[in-house]
Amino acid sequence: MKRAPRLLVSGLITGFGGGLASLGGGTLLIPLLTEWVGMSQLEARGTAMAAAFFTAITGALTYGLHGSVNWDTVLWTGIPAMICAPIAARLSAGWPQLSLRRFFGVIVLLGAAALIFKHSAHAGFASAWPVPWLILVGIVAGIIAGVVGISGGPVLAPLFVMGMNMPQQLAQGSSLVSRLPAIASGVAEDWREGTVRWRALPWLAIGIIIGTVIGGLLAVHMPEKMLRWIFAALLFLLGLHEIAGRPLHHDVDHRPHGTYP
Repeated sequence: MKRAPRLLVSGLITGFGGGLASLGGGTLLIPLLTEWVGMSQLEARGTAMAAAFFTAITGALTYGLHGSVNWDTVLWTGIPAMICAPIAARLSAGWPQLSLRRFFGVIVLLGAAALIFKHSAHAGFASAWPVPWLILVGIVAGIIAGVVGISGGPVLAPLFVMGMNMPQQLAQGSSLVSRLPAIASGVAEDWREGTVRWRALPWLAIGIIIGTVIGGLLAVHMPEKMLRWIFAALLFLLGLHEIAGRPLHHDVDHRPHGTYP
């Protein structure tokens, strides 16, 4: 299969995952770009960051039109994440990647457990002080995004649910919109480093937009408990995948720039 169809299908898968379960970007797209499309790890990370804009904005609009976005999260969560992510990325540049992936896997498993036990006595403990909690969530999400290189969906939505007792749809819609500031800063950094394959973006964007709308519409019309359990199951599988993950061997780009699609 030529690269253009593979990029389109990769976008569809990523968009559907982002719309349905707020999982896309680094979680789904980077493995597709490295293992299936044939990009280096650096190319995939830069291109996935640029493509994440389409997932976030399309998902935010889809959820927002159904009243499932807390727009305050753009300011109180998005801005701290935008500030912390590049700092964390620089500080962790020399850390062992396999250990970081396993650490992230443990965090994701804890997020899955938090969703399963949403109705425990401690759920919604931050409802009385939402702004400090949203800022703290942004800091945590920014650090994890910078260190691990994976978008905030697996972290943001569980923290919104547990801390503020948000319905799953609202948590996922809010997690999508709150990523926009961090995505903007990340794309600027990747553009400066020349790791974004811009010719791949139109094909990815078409697939992402279609997939995100389909996944988002399915999510907003799904029973909240069902969606929460689906999200928890996906987090559980992601956590196990990261804990059992193997080292990545695509860090060196041996192809000339601009060869996609």
